[in-house]
Amino acid sequence: MRMLVATDFSPRSQRSVRRAGILAGQHGGNVVLMHVVDGTRPREVARDLCEAKRMTIEQVAVVPELFRVACQPLVVAGCPPDAIRDAAMAHQADLIVVGAPHQGSARDCGGTVRSLILAAPCPILVVGRSALSPYAGVMIPVDFSDASARALRSAVSLGVADDVQVTVVHAFEALGKPKLSAFGMPREHIDGYVESWRSSFAEEIEAFLDAGGLAGQDWSRRVVEGSPDEVIVRLAARMPSELLVMGTHARTGIRKAFMGSVTEKVLAAGGMDILVVPPPCPGAGQQAPPLSRARDRRAERPAFRVVTA
Repeated sequence: MRMLVATDFSPRSQRSVRRAGILAGQHGGNVVLMHVVDGTRPREVARDLCEAKRMTIEQVAVVPELFRVACQPLVVAGCPPDAIRDAAMAHQADLIVVGAPHQGSARDCGGTVRSLILAAPCPILVVGRSALSPYAGVMIPVDFSDASARALRSAVSLGVADDVQVTVVHAFEALGKPKLSAFGMPREHIDGYVESWRSSFAEEIEAFLDAGGLAGQDWSRRVVEGSPDEVIVRLAARMPSELLVMGTHARTGIRKAFMGSVTEKVLAAGGMDILVVPPPCPGAGQQAPPLSRARDRRAERPAFRVVTA
């Protein structure tokens, strides 16, 4: 695995550097440790470049997780998102690793991380917690879209799903349930109605995984009632040592998908690292076929009725 790690020498960057070192050690990967000097005054930029080169070499030398990893320092001048993207393409990076935005910082949330996701040529690992050991597990929310298919494929191809507990999660809301409660439907009938939806979505997960050749994976499946925002954030809080893998739906909608309520709340909680899988860049080559067979099953799902005696 080829990783490009962006550092600004802050504590959050230190976490991302250590996480990259752990991943490289696990998978025999190599690391490019990159710092971008952003400035407009040539004399100051030249001075900052010299200082940044020294600090980058020093960071490589003092981070224990990099001691047995092939690591190349890289310092350039430019606009950080553009420079990181260009370097990722030049080095054919499989993964970009960055520190999570500062909690509560709207300016930072709207800066480098968001811009990178808008144009990233590969998945981006946003590290939000201390990197002390390999991930204990991976959680992959799915909504049966192409974005979810890319998330599943990336988890496999990057090796982050190897030798860990993987949980595939689908959140659902049973249509019409509030009306049933309002009409005074007995609790047991409402519960049965919800369970019929849960069973149907459990079958849909199996079909979705089977469509991608992943049905044989020893992965857990969870179908949880609730809005995706609430379900993912709640599960993230319970699983602080896991990695969350999420696909973004379209480049025109990435801002909403990445900085929307789900990811924003998880980042704010500071309890999970997030692997964001963007759509392929234009001209990036042929993408693997989407997992579409399972999506088609939704049109076949029969309407559920609550039958009273």
